[in-house]
Amino acid sequence: MANEPPSPRQLIGIGTGLVGCIVLGLVAGLLLDAAIHTSPLFTAIGLLLGIVGATATMIVQFRTFMRD
Repeated sequence: MANEPPSPRQLIGIGTGLVGCIVLGLVAGLLLDAAIHTSPLFTAIGLLLGIVGATATMIVQFRTFMRD
């Protein structure tokens, strides 16, 4: 049984998840910096955490596609 490529709907879901993780981390960092007046400390931390979350999401999704 040959592996079928991911559907366009699944690819859009991956892209949305990646962007969502990064934007969520960035916005959380910006809001925290605005509240505590520590700019750009938490913005950078939030962005890095968003990138890590996006990478983890991508790895999990690709492993799922490789298994099927």
